[in-house]
Amino acid sequence: PLAKNDTSRARLMEIIQHDVKRLDRLITDISDASRLDAELAREDAGTVDLKKFIDDLVAVSRETTRNKKAVEIELKVAKLPAGAKGYFVVGHDLRIGQVITNLIENARSFVPDEHGHIAISLARAGKFNIITVDDNGPGIRAENIDRIFERFYT
Repeated sequence: PLAKNDTSRARLMEIIQHDVKRLDRLITDISDASRLDAELAREDAGTVDLKKFIDDLVAVSRETTRNKKAVEIELKVAKLPAGAKGYFVVGHDLRIGQVITNLIENARSFVPDEHGHIAISLARAGKFNIITVDDNGPGIRAENIDRIFERFYT
């Protein structure tokens, strides 16, 4: 047998359970990506008001805090430059929501159990809308930064 005693058996079980959860997430991600590719191919994009959209997502995230780790979620919206009509983008609102929700939930999972804080900001830089999700968790290790946008990287 691989485990010679109760301690090594328990440790091996922890490793197996962790890997099963990781593989389950990976399979779910692959399935979601496949479904997303098919949906994006057949759906037309629409105009999304990011300010209103993010306001709603943050409100929902604050509500779901009751069943999860208590986290302060702050929303900061920068003043629009003169002449700008709003924070609008053309896209698929469900998918934009999924990306932002994933970022918020990822941040929530890494903030400290006490005094966890997530700051979501919306700003404009030239013609671009910038959404930032920042938290007081440990951050991403430097060696992993280049890989975070790889498909299925966890």
